[in-house]
Amino acid sequence: MSRTDRAHELGAFLAGIPFFASFDTGTLVWLARQFEPVHARAGDAIIAEGDPGDGLYVLLSGRLRVSVGERVLHDLGRGAVIGEIALLSDRMRSATVRAVRDSDLFLLRTASFKALIEQNPGFLAQMARLLIERLLAVDRPQPDNANRAIAVAPAGRDPAHAKAIAAALTEQLSSNGTTILLDKEAVDRELGPKAVERGPSHSRRNELTGWLDGIERGHDQVVYLTDAEDTEWSRLCLSQSDVALLAGGGTDARLGPVEARALATRWLRCELVLVHRSRPGGTARWLSERPVADYHHVRDGHPADVARLARMVTGTACGVVLGGGGPRGFAHLGVLHALELAGVPVDVVGGTSIGAVMGALCAQGLPHAERVERALRAFTRSGSLMSPTLPLVALSSGNRVDRLLAEYFGGAIENLPVRFFCVSANLTRAEEVIHERGELWRAIRASLSLPGIFPPVYYEGDLLVDGGALDNVPTEQMRARVGGGTVIAVDISPAVEPMMVAPFGPGLSGWKVLAGRLNPLSPPRPVPSVLDIVSRATRLSGTRHQRVTLGGDHVDLLLHPPVPAIGAYDFKAGAALIETGYRHAAEALADSGIPGRFR
Repeated sequence: MSRTDRAHELGAFLAGIPFFASFDTGTLVWLARQFEPVHARAGDAIIAEGDPGDGLYVLLSGRLRVSVGERVLHDLGRGAVIGEIALLSDRMRSATVRAVRDSDLFLLRTASFKALIEQNPGFLAQMARLLIERLLAVDRPQPDNANRAIAVAPAGRDPAHAKAIAAALTEQLSSNGTTILLDKEAVDRELGPKAVERGPSHSRRNELTGWLDGIERGHDQVVYLTDAEDTEWSRLCLSQSDVALLAGGGTDARLGPVEARALATRWLRCELVLVHRSRPGGTARWLSERPVADYHHVRDGHPADVARLARMVTGTACGVVLGGGGPRGFAHLGVLHALELAGVPVDVVGGTSIGAVMGALCAQGLPHAERVERALRAFTRSGSLMSPTLPLVALSSGNRVDRLLAEYFGGAIENLPVRFFCVSANLTRAEEVIHERGELWRAIRASLSLPGIFPPVYYEGDLLVDGGALDNVPTEQMRARVGGGTVIAVDISPAVEPMMVAPFGPGLSGWKVLAGRLNPLSPPRPVPSVLDIVSRATRLSGTRHQRVTLGGDHVDLLLHPPVPAIGAYDFKAGAALIETGYRHAAEALADSGIPGRFR
């Protein structure tokens, strides 16, 4: 290709970038001739915080990560413009931009930029508007769907799982776009024998990387399958990819050579994929030596697991957040059923207090009828959850609720088929605790431990209580897990919940209240119960917090079923709310357009 043709091609590329879209064709071609090509290997710093500005960069291919200090702001893909602020202000670089995979860029030097401004003075106004929009977007959740290049590498010593996952993932992704699976055989067929062995110093390395770049431009996703060993091809796959899926299974969890390299590459996001013949198990053993960013389960005969993996990797997953609210939590079961019938998947489920209970039933992979049956048995047919004791620590010893939770929620969180987390509040440190590993029943027990009602849960020297004290509907935590995907939140706490209370003075004798209730001739004088007072007091801070977060960018659909005010532990009345939750969710989903995202 001649230099003129190359300039016209680059000019056409620039025309599709909002930053340069206002220029005419002649200006774009002139601009293209001013750009200098820059190649960055994965891990290289393009811009370092504190350095003087030397020009403006445009990303042609690859992926970049922007950070300030230790805080990662967001990732950038093809067409991103970097470094323009320093050109306008003559200040030092305000952030570090690092290549997280092999990347090709074009650099427009400061002198050429100033010449561009002189020729097009109106460009400054457009540039200022674009910069303002970018600054306003810094603190918004960034879509995590830039994973266009996905490496699949063996975890453990058996490469068969990686091959199976690569093939299944490619097939799944192909249903929503153009996807290609590349292994060394495919490359050698196209470029000749041993093409994949061309290392960074090889004279024909550019031919290999250029061909791969063309493949990526022509497809929505590219799945790279590494070798079983740490070969030149394996290293190239990792350097070309946005995320590495480490696929393994079975009982041999020893670290494999390719995944060891991937895990040692600090700028590469690694996630574990475990293949199971039936129910997931042994996950903690696999996670113990692998500091991965996330993990996934794929069971034989469960195509929905592969679909969930594809959504999680491409940033299109759906996360459902279930709020606390005592017996009103039965409405969550109706909401989950409505989601299921509408075809909306639950890829991650999280909750607080009773939301943690209902969320765990969903994460176990149970059908709707069994979720309802278990909830009814646990909360309406097993007797009172309270086991009264000498109230030195709490009104209840917690023994009955402990037995119930251990019976229905045995096992580890990390072995659940669906990703799950719940929230408790650290009474010692005044901070929320996110439970996503360890014993499931203990995590739920901490999340619903109302202070004064149940004893706190002792955890590594701290005391944990009901998560509603800090975050009753943890939408921010969910957004962090599904990236740019869909977040549906269910809030079952009324904005205003009146209490029918008769007037009384500053002092109120419990003995007099009891005598009035026992005396049939005494007029009824409704007073709040200790359960209601403690339950509401515990959630005051969490309620104020959720009023702010539920109105922000963390939620795509907020469901607020019209649940009535009922007693803090009147679960028999709560069971009738399953239908209420279902009807409310079904109507809201029909109007939201969300089901269409998953068809």
